Order: sequence, then structure tokens, then C-alpha cells
Amino acid sequence: MTDFELNVIEEGFYKGEPCDDFKIHLEKYHPGVPGYSVAYKYYIVFKGERISPRGCNIRADYPDVFFKADEIIIPDATRQMGGWMTIDLHCAEDPDYTAKLKIKLRKYEMTLEDNFETYNTDLWTPRHDGAKVAMAYTKVKDNYVRDGKLCLDFEKHDEPVIRDGKECYYSDAGLHTRGKFSQKYGCFASSIQVPPCPTGIFTAFWLLPEGRYQEDYFFKRTDTGDDFHGCSEIDIMEIFCHPATRGSAHTEHYWEPNWDRAVSGITKSSLGYDYTIPGYKDGQYIEYACVWNEYALYYYVNGVLAKVNDKIAPVDEVFPAYILYTCYIGPEGSGAFWGEVPDKDLPQAMKVDWLRVYK
Repeated sequence: MTDFELNVIEEGFYKGEPCDDFKIHLEKYHPGVPGYSVAYKYYIVFKGERISPRGCNIRADYPDVFFKADEIIIPDATRQMGGWMTIDLHCAEDPDYTAKLKIKLRKYEMTLEDNFETYNTDLWTPRHDGAKVAMAYTKVKDNYVRDGKLCLDFEKHDEPVIRDGKECYYSDAGLHTRGKFSQKYGCFASSIQVPPCPTGIFTAFWLLPEGRYQEDYFFKRTDTGDDFHGCSEIDIMEIFCHPATRGSAHTEHYWEPNWDRAVSGITKSSLGYDYTIPGYKDGQYIEYACVWNEYALYYYVNGVLAKVNDKIAPVDEVFPAYILYTCYIGPEGSGAFWGEVPDKDLPQAMKVDWLRVYK
């Protein structure tokens, strides 16, 4: 079973009887995200050939739905009604041919919202082990909220902190909801501003299993052709170093049971996609989201579908996900793979305006 098969029905008729000669096809299905219209590309086939919709009579059973030459636009309020929407099509060349396209509308119910007016210690726990380079440490704070935003700072300090026997003058930050909030399936969305420096930053909004990392899974990968690969990390957004234009990476990471980095490094795999954000300008807050269900994972940037992974299937025990925000620093001389940020450009901060989770 695929997500398309669960949520889309395409039917054709000739004089009221089922017939495959005339149909309206959806190019791909996706559920959409709250706050945005959902758009679907479509095409019409008549007797084996694609035809123009011009002259065809096409209408939806919801009055707010509208059509472009190759696109169906469903407003957010209509999608939020849930249930099945039906589109009727009448052939321009022969009125005895008709078709129906049925799309299941995704209705969402909010399960968590944090607008960061205060720092909620009942929800968030600071990370203390996040730094990825030897020159930095992860700074734990009592309050990460500043001016109504969650602020994860990149800083250089006058006095060092000893980490693994080394003096560290640089700090980054991170926090998570492990043990306080987790959810299996749903929509995870957040509005985030990343620092404007073109290099030396590594910011992320991601999910891990409420269990054992690399051993407990969200789903398995079905396109490898070999043994089980289980996903236990969903990176909704990662921004590394994009000096020309901002982009976001959307990735899942997979392991086999009993994976050992020292022995079985080759068994780890990833599925990633780099998405360039149209018209991006430094200082903007960008909305990143993913919708995760049994058979697919959908990534969105500002409500636009950026990536689909439908090569997945449930595992025997699907673990719920908890949420993380992290920022890592690449100080001068660190050799960080995401680049180095000059001291003159510090401090910087990854800022989060809001977090919303739906089921």
C-alpha cells in the first residue's frame, strides 16, 4: 500500500460505465501543511493521449477550490475540513466520457504549541554534549528565551571551559523535548531564523526516537535491496554553509540492528536532499515542516513541498519522536566541515519564533 493509493482515487466512465479511456490523473499526492493552501499538479488522458483541459468542464464539490491549466489549488480552510473531495470532469471531445478524481483531505489537530513567550522547563531540556569540534563546548543556560524568541547562541568567551582536557573558548547551544514531549506520526513545524554569516554555522531542527538512538526506529527503508535499514533520525532542516544562497537539507539517517561505527560503518545510509529557498534574504524567518505517516515523509519550506520519501514502511514497533533544536559552531582554526566563522562575526544566534505539532 502506498500513500497515493490510500488518499487518491482516479475513475473514468463512458456513458456512466467504468472505462479507462478518459481520466484525470494526479502527478503526486502530498497532505499539505496547516496554514497553507495545498497544490496538486494534474493532467488529463483521453484514449492514451494527454489532452489540454481547455474546453473540458472541470469542477470540485467544494466552491473554494480553483484550477489552473495544470494545477488544483485547495485552500487551507477547505483542506482542514477533512474527508474526501471529489472533482468531476466532462470531456470536451465527447460528452459521453466523464471522470472523477477523489482526494482525501488531511485534517490536523494541534497537539503542541510553543511561541516562546517564556522558557518552558516542563517541555525543554538543555543539551550539554552537542559540540562537534574540539575547540567548542555546548553551553547550558537556565533560560534560552530572549525578546519572545528561542535563542541558541554562538559565542566566544574571555575565559575557557575545560572539555575533554582542552581549553574551549567557543560555545554553541541546543535543547530537546526528550522525556517531556514525543509523538508518533503527524506534522512538526517551526519558524526559524539562522545567522547571516555565510560560513561556520550548522543549525538544525530534527527528530530522534524516544528510545535508543541507532537501535530503535521510526520506519525502515524499502529501496536498498538488501537487509533491514531502520531510520532513527529525521532532519527536518539542516543549514550548513551556503555562501551564494541559503538552502536547507532534509535528510533521514538509517542503521542496521547492532550497527557499530568501528566495525560496520558501511551499513549506515542516508537519504538527503538540498533545497534552495526561493528569494531567500538574510534575517528572514523561514517555516520548515515535515509530515510523517506510516508510508511516507513529506518536507515543506514555507508551505511548499521540498522533498518526498515514500520508500518507507512501518517497523514492528514504531517509536515516537522527540524534538531537537541545535546549533554548532566552527571556530577559526577548527577545520569544521561546515566551514569556519571569523571571531569578528561573533556572537550569532539561531532564533526560533514558534514550534507547532499536529496529529
